[in-house]
Amino acid sequence: MTKRLAIGGVVAGLACGLICAQQQGKVSAKTAEAVTEWVRNEAIPLASAAPASGLKDMEPLGAVVGDARIVAMGEATHGTREFFQLKHRMLEYLVKQKGFTIFGIEANWPEALVVNDYVLNGSGDPQEAVNGLHLLTANTEELLELIRWMREYNEDPKHVQKVKFCGFDGQTAYVAVRNFLKYLEKVDPEGAKAAAKILNPISDAEKEKTATRKPGAFWDVEEDRVQGLLKQVESKKENYVRESSQVEWVMAQHNLEIVKQAVDLYAIKRQGNVSPRDLAMAKNVRWILEREGSNAKIMLWAHNGHVSTGMLGGGASMGNELRQMYGNQMLVCGFSFDQGWFEAYQKGKGARPFTVGPAPADTVDGVLAATGIPLFAVDLRRTPAGGAVDGWLRTPQKMRSIGAMYSENWPDGGFSEVTPRDFDVLFFVRQTTAVRESTRTVRTAE
Repeated sequence: MTKRLAIGGVVAGLACGLICAQQQGKVSAKTAEAVTEWVRNEAIPLASAAPASGLKDMEPLGAVVGDARIVAMGEATHGTREFFQLKHRMLEYLVKQKGFTIFGIEANWPEALVVNDYVLNGSGDPQEAVNGLHLLTANTEELLELIRWMREYNEDPKHVQKVKFCGFDGQTAYVAVRNFLKYLEKVDPEGAKAAAKILNPISDAEKEKTATRKPGAFWDVEEDRVQGLLKQVESKKENYVRESSQVEWVMAQHNLEIVKQAVDLYAIKRQGNVSPRDLAMAKNVRWILEREGSNAKIMLWAHNGHVSTGMLGGGASMGNELRQMYGNQMLVCGFSFDQGWFEAYQKGKGARPFTVGPAPADTVDGVLAATGIPLFAVDLRRTPAGGAVDGWLRTPQKMRSIGAMYSENWPDGGFSEVTPRDFDVLFFVRQTTAVRESTRTVRTAE
Protein backbone atom coordinates (compact mmCIF):
# COMPACT_ATOMS: atom_id res chain seq x y z
CA MET A 1 0.00 0.00 0.00
CA THR A 2 1.38 3.38 -0.93
CA LYS A 3 1.59 5.87 1.93
CA ARG A 4 0.80 9.47 1.09
CA LEU A 5 1.17 11.14 4.46
CA ALA A 6 2.04 14.80 4.40
CA ILE A 7 4.93 16.04 6.50
CA GLY A 8 3.84 19.63 6.84
CA GLY A 9 2.05 22.59 5.35
CA VAL A 10 3.56 25.03 2.85
CA VAL A 11 2.20 28.56 3.22
CA ALA A 12 2.79 31.52 0.94
CA GLY A 13 3.01 35.17 1.86
CA LEU A 14 6.27 35.66 3.78
CA ALA A 15 6.57 38.82 5.84
CA CYS A 16 9.97 39.71 4.40
CA GLY A 17 10.90 42.42 6.86
CA LEU A 18 10.52 40.20 9.91
CA ILE A 19 12.19 37.20 8.28
CA CYS A 20 15.18 39.24 7.11
CA ALA A 21 15.58 40.73 10.57
CA GLN A 22 15.42 37.28 12.14
CA GLN A 23 18.10 35.99 9.79
CA GLN A 24 20.44 38.74 11.05
CA GLY A 25 20.17 37.15 14.52
CA LYS A 26 19.13 40.36 16.36
CA VAL A 27 15.37 40.72 16.29
CA SER A 28 15.00 36.92 16.27
CA ALA A 29 16.09 36.53 19.89
CA LYS A 30 13.95 39.43 21.08
CA THR A 31 10.92 38.19 19.19
CA ALA A 32 11.42 34.65 20.46
CA GLU A 33 11.64 35.93 24.05
CA ALA A 34 8.46 37.96 23.61
CA VAL A 35 6.59 34.97 22.19
CA THR A 36 7.90 32.69 24.93
CA GLU A 37 6.80 35.12 27.63
CA TRP A 38 3.33 35.50 26.09
CA VAL A 39 2.93 31.71 25.83
CA ARG A 40 4.16 31.24 29.41
CA ASN A 41 1.46 33.62 30.63
CA GLU A 42 -1.32 32.11 28.50
CA ALA A 43 -0.41 28.42 28.82
CA ILE A 44 -2.85 25.89 30.24
CA PRO A 45 -0.57 23.44 32.07
CA LEU A 46 -1.56 19.79 31.87
CA ALA A 47 -0.74 17.37 34.66
CA SER A 48 -0.10 14.32 32.52
CA ALA A 49 -0.56 12.81 29.09
CA ALA A 50 -1.73 9.50 30.57
CA PRO A 51 -5.45 8.77 30.03
CA ALA A 52 -5.89 7.44 33.59
CA SER A 53 -5.01 10.83 35.12
CA GLY A 54 -8.57 12.18 35.17
CA LEU A 55 -9.98 15.30 33.56
CA LYS A 56 -9.69 18.03 36.20
CA ASP A 57 -6.62 19.66 34.65
CA MET A 58 -8.48 19.80 31.32
CA GLU A 59 -11.38 21.87 32.64
CA PRO A 60 -9.85 25.16 31.39
CA LEU A 61 -10.05 23.72 27.86
CA GLY A 62 -13.84 23.98 28.07
CA ALA A 63 -13.73 27.69 27.26
CA VAL A 64 -11.21 27.02 24.50
CA VAL A 65 -13.46 24.44 22.82
CA GLY A 66 -16.58 26.53 23.33
CA ASP A 67 -19.40 25.43 21.03
CA ALA A 68 -17.14 23.87 18.40
CA ARG A 69 -18.70 21.05 16.43
CA ILE A 70 -15.37 19.82 15.06
CA VAL A 71 -12.17 19.56 17.10
CA ALA A 72 -9.28 18.63 14.81
CA MET A 73 -6.30 17.18 16.68
CA GLY A 74 -3.00 17.07 14.83
CA GLU A 75 0.35 15.41 15.49
CA ALA A 76 3.91 16.39 14.66
CA THR A 77 4.80 12.71 14.14
CA HIS A 78 2.72 9.60 13.50
CA GLY A 79 4.55 7.66 16.19
CA THR A 80 4.63 9.68 19.45
CA ARG A 81 3.06 8.06 22.51
CA GLU A 82 2.24 11.31 24.32
CA PHE A 83 0.40 12.73 21.30
CA PHE A 84 -1.78 9.63 21.14
CA GLN A 85 -2.43 9.71 24.87
CA LEU A 86 -3.34 13.39 24.89
CA LYS A 87 -5.81 12.77 22.08
CA HIS A 88 -7.30 9.93 24.11
CA ARG A 89 -7.71 12.30 27.08
CA MET A 90 -9.18 14.96 24.81
CA LEU A 91 -11.73 12.52 23.41
CA GLU A 92 -12.82 11.53 26.92
CA TYR A 93 -13.18 15.19 27.84
CA LEU A 94 -15.10 16.08 24.69
CA VAL A 95 -17.46 13.12 25.06
CA LYS A 96 -18.15 13.57 28.77
CA GLN A 97 -18.16 17.36 28.99
CA LYS A 98 -19.02 18.60 25.50
CA GLY A 99 -21.37 15.95 24.11
CA PHE A 100 -19.13 14.77 21.26
CA THR A 101 -20.50 11.73 19.45
CA ILE A 102 -17.90 10.69 16.86
CA PHE A 103 -14.19 9.93 16.79
CA GLY A 104 -12.62 10.17 13.33
CA ILE A 105 -9.12 9.09 12.34
CA GLU A 106 -6.90 9.51 9.26
CA ALA A 107 -7.75 5.98 8.07
CA ASN A 108 -9.79 4.53 5.23
CA TRP A 109 -13.53 4.86 5.80
CA PRO A 110 -14.55 1.27 4.85
CA GLU A 111 -11.86 -0.39 6.98
CA ALA A 112 -12.91 1.66 10.01
CA LEU A 113 -16.46 0.28 9.85
CA VAL A 114 -15.17 -2.92 11.47
CA VAL A 115 -13.77 -0.95 14.42
CA ASN A 116 -17.05 0.92 14.74
CA ASP A 117 -18.92 -2.38 14.94
CA TYR A 118 -16.72 -3.32 17.87
CA VAL A 119 -17.08 -0.04 19.81
CA LEU A 120 -20.87 0.01 19.30
CA ASN A 121 -21.76 -3.67 19.56
CA GLY A 122 -18.73 -5.49 20.93
CA SER A 123 -18.47 -7.50 17.71
CA GLY A 124 -15.18 -9.14 16.76
CA ASP A 125 -11.71 -8.68 18.19
CA PRO A 126 -10.45 -5.09 18.64
CA GLN A 127 -6.87 -6.06 17.85
CA GLU A 128 -7.85 -7.59 14.53
CA ALA A 129 -10.05 -4.58 13.79
CA VAL A 130 -7.24 -2.08 14.25
CA ASN A 131 -4.84 -4.31 12.30
CA GLY A 132 -7.20 -3.90 9.37
CA LEU A 133 -6.71 -0.12 9.34
CA HIS A 134 -3.26 -0.55 7.73
CA LEU A 135 -1.76 2.46 9.48
CA LEU A 136 1.41 3.23 11.39
CA THR A 137 -0.91 4.75 14.00
CA ALA A 138 -3.06 1.62 14.22
CA ASN A 139 -1.05 -1.25 15.69
CA THR A 140 -0.26 0.55 18.93
CA GLU A 141 -1.20 0.08 22.55
CA GLU A 142 -2.29 3.71 22.66
CA LEU A 143 -4.94 3.47 19.93
CA LEU A 144 -6.11 0.09 21.20
CA GLU A 145 -6.54 1.58 24.66
CA LEU A 146 -8.63 4.40 23.21
CA ILE A 147 -10.84 1.95 21.29
CA ARG A 148 -11.36 -0.18 24.39
CA TRP A 149 -12.32 2.92 26.34
CA MET A 150 -14.91 3.75 23.66
CA ARG A 151 -16.34 0.24 23.99
CA GLU A 152 -16.51 0.51 27.80
CA TYR A 153 -18.21 3.88 27.53
CA ASN A 154 -20.80 2.57 25.07
CA GLU A 155 -21.48 -0.53 27.19
CA ASP A 156 -22.62 1.60 30.12
CA PRO A 157 -26.44 1.82 29.92
CA LYS A 158 -26.31 5.29 31.48
CA HIS A 159 -24.71 6.56 28.28
CA VAL A 160 -27.71 6.74 25.98
CA GLN A 161 -25.76 8.68 23.37
CA LYS A 162 -23.12 6.33 22.03
CA VAL A 163 -19.72 7.30 20.56
CA LYS A 164 -18.93 6.12 17.04
CA PHE A 165 -15.58 5.37 15.42
CA CYS A 166 -14.97 6.32 11.79
CA GLY A 167 -12.25 6.82 9.21
CA PHE A 168 -12.39 9.79 6.85
CA ASP A 169 -9.68 8.83 4.35
CA GLY A 170 -9.91 7.18 0.94
CA GLN A 171 -6.42 6.08 -0.06
CA THR A 172 -7.13 2.47 -0.98
CA ALA A 173 -10.01 0.90 -2.87
CA TYR A 174 -10.18 -2.86 -2.46
CA VAL A 175 -12.24 -3.06 0.76
CA ALA A 176 -14.69 -0.49 -0.59
CA VAL A 177 -14.85 -2.46 -3.86
CA ARG A 178 -15.72 -5.61 -1.94
CA ASN A 179 -18.43 -3.84 0.06
CA PHE A 180 -19.94 -2.23 -3.03
CA LEU A 181 -20.02 -5.42 -5.11
CA LYS A 182 -21.62 -7.35 -2.25
CA TYR A 183 -24.45 -4.79 -2.21
CA LEU A 184 -24.81 -4.77 -5.99
CA GLU A 185 -25.06 -8.57 -6.09
CA LYS A 186 -28.09 -8.23 -3.84
CA VAL A 187 -29.94 -5.51 -5.74
CA ASP A 188 -28.69 -5.91 -9.32
CA PRO A 189 -26.90 -9.22 -10.07
CA GLU A 190 -26.35 -8.41 -13.74
CA GLY A 191 -25.06 -4.97 -12.93
CA ALA A 192 -22.74 -6.54 -10.35
CA LYS A 193 -21.13 -8.71 -13.04
CA ALA A 194 -20.41 -5.69 -15.23
CA ALA A 195 -19.12 -3.67 -12.27
CA ALA A 196 -16.85 -6.54 -11.18
CA LYS A 197 -15.08 -6.43 -14.54
CA ILE A 198 -14.48 -2.68 -14.22
CA LEU A 199 -13.25 -2.95 -10.64
CA ASN A 200 -11.25 -6.16 -11.04
CA PRO A 201 -7.80 -4.42 -11.11
CA ILE A 202 -8.45 -3.05 -7.60
CA SER A 203 -10.58 -5.85 -6.17
CA ASP A 204 -8.05 -7.16 -3.64
CA ALA A 205 -4.91 -5.95 -1.92
CA GLU A 206 -2.39 -7.63 -4.22
CA LYS A 207 -4.16 -6.60 -7.41
CA GLU A 208 -4.40 -3.01 -6.22
CA LYS A 209 -0.73 -2.94 -5.24
CA THR A 210 0.20 -4.21 -8.70
CA ALA A 211 -2.15 -1.76 -10.39
CA THR A 212 -0.47 1.22 -8.73
CA ARG A 213 2.47 0.63 -11.06
CA LYS A 214 0.33 1.07 -14.15
CA PRO A 215 0.74 4.24 -16.27
CA GLY A 216 -1.44 7.29 -15.95
CA ALA A 217 -3.42 6.42 -19.06
CA PHE A 218 -4.76 3.32 -17.32
CA TRP A 219 -6.00 5.34 -14.36
CA ASP A 220 -7.58 7.96 -16.61
CA VAL A 221 -9.75 5.23 -18.12
CA GLU A 222 -10.48 3.70 -14.70
CA GLU A 223 -11.56 7.10 -13.38
CA ASP A 224 -14.10 7.45 -16.18
CA ARG A 225 -15.43 3.94 -15.61
CA VAL A 226 -15.86 4.42 -11.87
CA GLN A 227 -17.58 7.74 -12.50
CA GLY A 228 -19.94 5.88 -14.82
CA LEU A 229 -20.75 3.42 -12.02
CA LEU A 230 -21.54 6.31 -9.68
CA LYS A 231 -24.00 7.71 -12.23
CA GLN A 232 -25.56 4.26 -12.58
CA VAL A 233 -26.04 3.89 -8.83
CA GLU A 234 -27.67 7.32 -8.69
CA SER A 235 -29.94 6.74 -11.69
CA LYS A 236 -31.14 3.39 -10.33
CA LYS A 237 -31.48 4.58 -6.74
CA GLU A 238 -35.24 4.03 -6.56
CA ASN A 239 -34.96 0.42 -7.75
CA TYR A 240 -31.97 -0.32 -5.57
CA VAL A 241 -33.59 1.12 -2.44
CA ARG A 242 -36.70 -0.97 -3.13
CA GLU A 243 -34.54 -4.10 -3.18
CA SER A 244 -32.65 -3.09 -0.02
CA SER A 245 -33.12 0.05 2.09
CA GLN A 246 -32.22 3.73 2.05
CA VAL A 247 -29.43 3.15 4.59
CA GLU A 248 -27.91 0.29 2.59
CA TRP A 249 -27.99 2.35 -0.59
CA VAL A 250 -26.28 5.29 1.12
CA MET A 251 -23.53 3.06 2.48
CA ALA A 252 -22.99 1.36 -0.89
CA GLN A 253 -22.89 4.68 -2.70
CA HIS A 254 -20.28 6.02 -0.27
CA ASN A 255 -18.17 2.89 -0.66
CA LEU A 256 -18.09 3.63 -4.36
CA GLU A 257 -17.18 7.25 -3.62
CA ILE A 258 -14.19 5.95 -1.65
CA VAL A 259 -13.22 3.84 -4.66
CA LYS A 260 -13.36 6.97 -6.81
CA GLN A 261 -11.22 8.89 -4.33
CA ALA A 262 -8.53 6.19 -4.36
CA VAL A 263 -8.56 5.97 -8.15
CA ASP A 264 -8.31 9.77 -8.38
CA LEU A 265 -5.21 9.64 -6.19
CA TYR A 266 -3.61 6.97 -8.34
CA ALA A 267 -4.36 9.01 -11.44
CA ILE A 268 -2.85 12.20 -10.10
CA LYS A 269 0.01 10.99 -7.90
CA ARG A 270 2.38 11.14 -10.85
CA GLN A 271 2.00 14.94 -10.61
CA GLY A 272 3.17 14.96 -7.01
CA ASN A 273 0.10 16.82 -5.73
CA VAL A 274 -1.33 15.43 -2.51
CA SER A 275 -4.02 18.09 -2.01
CA PRO A 276 -6.81 16.07 -3.74
CA ARG A 277 -6.54 13.63 -0.85
CA ASP A 278 -7.15 16.45 1.64
CA LEU A 279 -10.15 17.69 -0.33
CA ALA A 280 -11.57 14.16 -0.29
CA MET A 281 -11.00 13.82 3.45
CA ALA A 282 -12.81 17.10 4.09
CA LYS A 283 -15.75 15.92 1.99
CA ASN A 284 -15.83 12.64 3.91
CA VAL A 285 -15.95 14.49 7.23
CA ARG A 286 -18.85 16.57 5.95
CA TRP A 287 -20.61 13.41 4.72
CA ILE A 288 -20.22 11.82 8.15
CA LEU A 289 -21.58 14.87 9.98
CA GLU A 290 -24.51 15.27 7.60
CA ARG A 291 -25.41 11.61 7.98
CA GLU A 292 -25.22 11.77 11.79
CA GLY A 293 -27.45 14.82 12.06
CA SER A 294 -27.29 18.42 13.25
CA ASN A 295 -26.36 17.51 16.83
CA ALA A 296 -23.35 15.41 15.84
CA LYS A 297 -19.91 16.54 17.01
CA ILE A 298 -16.65 14.97 15.86
CA MET A 299 -13.05 14.88 17.06
CA LEU A 300 -10.59 14.33 14.21
CA TRP A 301 -7.17 12.68 14.45
CA ALA A 302 -4.66 13.41 11.68
CA HIS A 303 -1.22 14.88 11.00
CA ASN A 304 -0.58 18.56 11.70
CA GLY A 305 -0.30 19.17 7.95
CA HIS A 306 -3.82 17.89 7.33
CA VAL A 307 -5.62 19.67 10.19
CA SER A 308 -3.81 22.98 9.62
CA THR A 309 -5.84 25.66 7.87
CA GLY A 310 -2.85 26.51 5.67
CA MET A 311 -2.11 25.20 2.20
CA LEU A 312 -0.61 21.78 1.55
CA GLY A 313 1.28 20.50 -1.47
CA GLY A 314 0.16 23.37 -3.66
CA GLY A 315 -3.51 22.95 -2.78
CA ALA A 316 -5.94 23.28 0.08
CA SER A 317 -5.42 21.15 3.20
CA MET A 318 -8.27 19.29 4.85
CA GLY A 319 -8.30 21.88 7.60
CA ASN A 320 -8.47 24.71 5.07
CA GLU A 321 -11.48 23.13 3.36
CA LEU A 322 -13.25 22.38 6.63
CA ARG A 323 -12.66 25.94 7.83
CA GLN A 324 -14.42 27.21 4.72
CA MET A 325 -17.28 24.77 5.30
CA TYR A 326 -17.72 25.23 9.06
CA GLY A 327 -15.97 28.47 10.00
CA ASN A 328 -15.63 28.91 13.77
CA GLN A 329 -17.54 25.70 14.38
CA MET A 330 -14.15 24.02 13.99
CA LEU A 331 -11.25 24.20 16.46
CA VAL A 332 -7.82 23.29 15.01
CA CYS A 333 -5.19 21.94 17.41
CA GLY A 334 -1.58 21.41 16.37
CA PHE A 335 1.04 19.42 18.31
CA SER A 336 4.65 20.40 18.99
CA PHE A 337 7.52 18.79 20.90
CA ASP A 338 11.03 19.67 21.96
CA GLN A 339 12.97 16.41 22.09
CA GLY A 340 12.68 12.67 22.57
CA TRP A 341 11.92 9.67 20.45
CA PHE A 342 9.18 8.54 18.13
CA GLU A 343 8.45 5.77 15.65
CA ALA A 344 8.58 6.20 11.87
CA TYR A 345 9.39 4.19 8.78
CA GLN A 346 12.95 3.95 7.51
CA LYS A 347 13.19 3.07 3.84
CA GLY A 348 13.81 -0.64 3.45
CA LYS A 349 13.82 -1.33 7.19
CA GLY A 350 10.21 -0.87 8.28
CA ALA A 351 9.09 0.99 11.40
CA ARG A 352 11.66 1.75 14.10
CA PRO A 353 12.29 4.35 16.81
CA PHE A 354 14.24 7.54 16.12
CA THR A 355 15.61 10.05 18.61
CA VAL A 356 16.02 13.82 18.22
CA GLY A 357 17.67 16.31 20.54
CA PRO A 358 16.39 19.70 21.71
CA ALA A 359 14.76 21.85 19.03
CA PRO A 360 16.69 24.92 17.83
CA ALA A 361 15.80 28.08 19.73
CA ASP A 362 14.47 29.87 16.64
CA THR A 363 11.84 27.19 15.84
CA VAL A 364 8.27 27.04 17.08
CA ASP A 365 9.21 24.03 19.17
CA GLY A 366 12.25 25.75 20.66
CA VAL A 367 10.27 28.88 21.54
CA LEU A 368 7.62 26.79 23.29
CA ALA A 369 10.25 24.73 25.10
CA ALA A 370 11.79 27.92 26.49
CA THR A 371 8.68 28.44 28.64
CA GLY A 372 9.96 25.70 30.94
CA ILE A 373 6.47 24.14 31.13
CA PRO A 374 6.73 20.44 30.34
CA LEU A 375 3.18 19.87 29.08
CA PHE A 376 0.60 22.47 28.12
CA ALA A 377 -1.91 23.86 25.64
CA VAL A 378 -2.12 27.47 24.48
CA ASP A 379 -4.93 29.23 22.64
CA LEU A 380 -3.29 31.28 19.87
CA ARG A 381 -6.54 33.12 19.17
CA ARG A 382 -5.93 35.15 22.34
CA THR A 383 -2.90 36.86 20.82
CA PRO A 384 -3.18 40.67 20.95
CA ALA A 385 -3.46 42.11 17.45
CA GLY A 386 -0.30 43.71 16.12
CA GLY A 387 3.11 43.67 17.75
CA ALA A 388 5.97 41.21 17.69
CA VAL A 389 4.05 38.18 19.03
CA ASP A 390 1.20 38.52 16.56
CA GLY A 391 3.65 39.10 13.70
CA TRP A 392 5.69 36.04 14.61
CA LEU A 393 2.62 33.82 14.83
CA ARG A 394 1.38 34.99 11.43
CA THR A 395 4.73 34.45 9.70
CA PRO A 396 6.03 31.06 8.48
CA GLN A 397 8.34 29.51 11.07
CA LYS A 398 10.22 26.23 11.23
CA MET A 399 8.35 23.57 13.20
CA ARG A 400 8.88 19.86 13.70
CA SER A 401 6.81 18.02 11.11
CA ILE A 402 7.55 14.32 10.59
CA GLY A 403 5.42 12.05 8.47
CA ALA A 404 5.40 8.28 8.02
CA MET A 405 9.00 8.28 6.72
CA TYR A 406 12.08 9.62 8.48
CA SER A 407 15.84 9.45 8.03
CA GLU A 408 18.57 10.67 10.35
CA ASN A 409 20.51 11.65 7.22
CA TRP A 410 17.99 14.26 6.07
CA PRO A 411 19.28 17.79 6.75
CA ASP A 412 16.38 19.64 8.39
CA GLY A 413 14.23 16.65 7.42
CA GLY A 414 12.23 16.91 10.62
CA PHE A 415 11.14 20.52 10.09
CA SER A 416 8.77 22.33 7.74
CA GLU A 417 7.76 25.95 7.37
CA VAL A 418 4.43 26.37 9.13
CA THR A 419 2.48 29.49 10.00
CA PRO A 420 1.60 29.00 13.70
CA ARG A 421 -1.70 30.86 13.38
CA ASP A 422 -2.89 28.20 10.94
CA PHE A 423 -3.67 26.43 14.22
CA ASP A 424 -6.10 27.79 16.81
CA VAL A 425 -4.42 25.92 19.65
CA LEU A 426 -1.00 24.33 20.14
CA PHE A 427 -0.36 21.38 22.45
CA PHE A 428 3.27 21.10 23.56
CA VAL A 429 5.19 18.12 24.96
CA ARG A 430 8.76 18.76 26.11
CA GLN A 431 9.94 15.13 26.30
CA THR A 432 8.42 12.41 24.13
CA THR A 433 8.58 8.63 23.79
CA ALA A 434 7.68 6.31 20.94
CA VAL A 435 4.35 4.55 20.57
CA ARG A 436 4.24 0.95 21.77
CA GLU A 437 3.49 -1.95 19.48
CA SER A 438 0.22 -3.72 20.26
CA THR A 439 1.19 -6.81 18.22
CA ARG A 440 4.36 -8.55 17.16
CA THR A 441 3.46 -8.04 13.53
CA VAL A 442 6.44 -6.69 11.57
CA ARG A 443 5.37 -3.64 9.60
CA THR A 444 7.17 -2.41 6.52
CA ALA A 445 6.73 0.71 4.46
CA GLU A 446 5.29 0.09 1.05
